Formats: sequence, C-alpha cells, structure tokens
Amino acid sequence: GSNNLSRALMPPRFFAALTLIVAIASTLPSAGFIAAFAQSTSSSSCQATATIINPAASENTADLPRWDLSRFGFASPFSDEIDSHLEQTAKLAEAFKAKYEGKLGELSLRSAIQEYEEISKRKTLVSSYLHLSYDVSLDDDNLKKRKGKLSQRQSEIYGDNLEWFSLDVAELDDAILTSQYENDPSLAEFKSFIDELRRQKPHNLSKDVERALTVRSPYVGTRPLVSFFDKELSLMRFKLDEDGDEVNMEVLLSRMQSSNDAAVRAKCLKVLNDGLAGSVSRTAALSLSSVSGGWLIENKERNYTNLRSRRNLDNNCPDEVVDSLLVGVRSAGIPLCKRFYTLKKCILQKTQGLEKFSWSDRNAPIDIGGVSNDKISWDTAVNMVKKGYSQFSPKMAEMFISMVDEKRIDVPAANGKKGGAYCAGVVPGIGPFQLLNFDGTKQDVATLAHESGHG
Repeated sequence: GSNNLSRALMPPRFFAALTLIVAIASTLPSAGFIAAFAQSTSSSSCQATATIINPAASENTADLPRWDLSRFGFASPFSDEIDSHLEQTAKLAEAFKAKYEGKLGELSLRSAIQEYEEISKRKTLVSSYLHLSYDVSLDDDNLKKRKGKLSQRQSEIYGDNLEWFSLDVAELDDAILTSQYENDPSLAEFKSFIDELRRQKPHNLSKDVERALTVRSPYVGTRPLVSFFDKELSLMRFKLDEDGDEVNMEVLLSRMQSSNDAAVRAKCLKVLNDGLAGSVSRTAALSLSSVSGGWLIENKERNYTNLRSRRNLDNNCPDEVVDSLLVGVRSAGIPLCKRFYTLKKCILQKTQGLEKFSWSDRNAPIDIGGVSNDKISWDTAVNMVKKGYSQFSPKMAEMFISMVDEKRIDVPAANGKKGGAYCAGVVPGIGPFQLLNFDGTKQDVATLAHESGHG
C-alpha cells in the first residue's frame, strides 16, 4: 500500500531506491522530456520564471464513492450472522483436526489441503469484512470492541484446531511426501504451498508455543499496536489558518505535496511536525519500541539469521539477494538521489520561482509543458487510469472498471479513516477491495493506478 506520511517525512537515504527507478526511466522515450530538460539546465544557471497555477475547488468528500461490503453476505459488523458463521467454522475446524492430525502420512494430503483451504476461506471472509469495515470507521469504539471480540474468537479457532496443520506438513518425512506426490499427481497443484510451509521448518516452535502465540495475538505483538497507532493518527486534526477549518492528516499531506507555492508547502510541513510533536510522538515511540523489541526477541527464538531473514523467507527471497540490493542502493543510490534533487531544484526555480530548496519541497509537484495543477475530479481520474490500462491490457482496464462499478473502492480522504492506500485481496469471488485517500492530486491518480494494479 501507499503511505503519504512516510513519503513526506522519509530522509533522502530511504528515498534513494526510488531514484534508481528515475534513472532507469530517463532511458525510456516517455521520459524524454526529463532528459531534455536536464540537458538544457546542465550548462546554464536556473533563472526563476514563476508560473501561476489556479487550483480548482476540491471535490466534496460526501460525493465521492464509498465501498459496498454487501458482497460479503453480512448485513453489518454487528450481525448475528457473523457469530453463526464463526461457530460453524469452529465445528468444521474441530472435525478437520480430529480427522487429519497425526495422520497426514496415511490419508490424502491433497484432500487435507483442500479442506484446510475451505475452512481458511471461511475464516478470512469474516476477518476481511471486519478489517475493511473498521478501516473506514476508526473512530467507532463500538465497532472496535466488536472487532476485538470476534478477532479473539478467530484466534482461538485457529490456535486450537488449525495451527497444527502447517507444523505437521513442515515435519513430514521426505519419503512420505514423495509417496504422496507419486500416488496423487494432482497434489503438484499445491506444491508451492507445501514448499512454503516446509521452508519454515527450521524456525517453527513447538505446537504448544505456536498455539499460545496465536491465541494471544489479538492482544500482544504488532497487530494491536499498529491498529491503535493508526487510530491515533486518524483522529489528529490540523489547522493551517486561525480562521480556517481543521483538516485530517491525509488532506494536510495532500495540500503540502500538491501546492505550487513554497510558502504553503513549508507551512504545511511545520503544522504537521508541530502536531506530531505532541502526545502522538510518545505513542509512536512506545509502539516502535514494543514492535521492534518483540520482533527482535521472536526472531532470535526462531533462529533467523538477521532481522530481515524472516520477511525474506516469507517472500521466498534469499538474504544474499536483498543484501546485494542494499549494497547497490548505498553505492549508486545516494549519488543518484543528489542528482535527482539538484535537477528538481532547477526545475522548481524555473517553473515556480523557488529561491531555496527546503525539506518541504522534496515532493513538490513538477509542471513542465504547461500541465495544469488543478484538482482532478474522481470521474476524470477513473478515465485517466482506464485509458492507461487500455493501452497495454484491455483485460486489466475491464477489471479496473469492475472495481469502480461494483463499489470496491473507498475513495475520499474522510475523517476517521485509515491513512495511506492499499488493495486487499480478500477471498476469490469477493474482492479485491481498494482503500484510497483521494484529494484530487496527480499523486492521487498515480496511487489509484498503482493500487488497482494489485487487484
């Protein structure tokens, strides 16, 4: 997903990886104007010729589409249907454990995986529905309590009756697994899933410990801390002018990154920093300390080589590959980053009359060739993205429009909503669903195109 706050506050070192993409893009025909502009400025000073942009009024948040979650089959997060669904899932999970635990070498592994898949889909249906419902209503304490209660029940179901399965598949003797493949060639359909579970074998803990970690997960670890911090950020309000209205953080970041006025950008960043320096900074410090400390201790207990190894293993990417990428970014990325910002400074001096390149100018919009910086309506953004996809994949354009038409995109930068953007896969036939904080900027259009690509 996309995160506007990280883009606004990240230091240049972390931005270096992106500049590698910029360097590659400069070799493409579509980026020719950047290369041409760089050449024109390399031998001359950057004389200021300010361009005046007339921003259009923002689209009314209330008029922007919200997602329709009726596809999940539940009337509301408080519906008794969810409780009934979970209890039926619990019965299926209990029967699954009784049937297969300790017998995977004797019974059909393919059948066991298929039954596990169906139970997992039932479980994911509820968790995804609650997740999406809460992410647009972070200020609803009743919904938070309901979500917490159901999350606890889900963790109990998984810990008591499903946790064992991945551990037993990982522990299967190679000869037994080979025999399963020979007796049922169709099992190869699940080979990538089986391989993923077996890669975790050196890092798995005992069944009792794994169960305890799962059952406690709604209350300890990263999930509750991240959820709490997201809510704290969503509740923050910022005031740019004494007589002006308060805005949430997503709107403030959008104004900072879309304004052609350096003074406005600087003021937005100061207001943001002043706001984050309050009580939320202590919340952030506690969250970071707890999450990083827990991650460090658990990784040591699971015998991972370093702090990145666990994530690399989940991505089926060797540590050596990621280490090589980091070396490349450190050696080539920083000079490219400096080159990028030097070029951007010259562009802003020519187009906006910028006198001094400041921290708040790093994400300033670049307008070359008379491109307007007016606010972009939602309908226009949809048409732009549709046209872009149509040029290389009509099928992707069709899938994108289906997300729009079926109201699977929650669009506005509304109060009480999770920040940033993401595309959640959910379960086949239901999703994907996309969360945005759309404020009509060109960056917002790019985010829509990016997140739609995940779907």
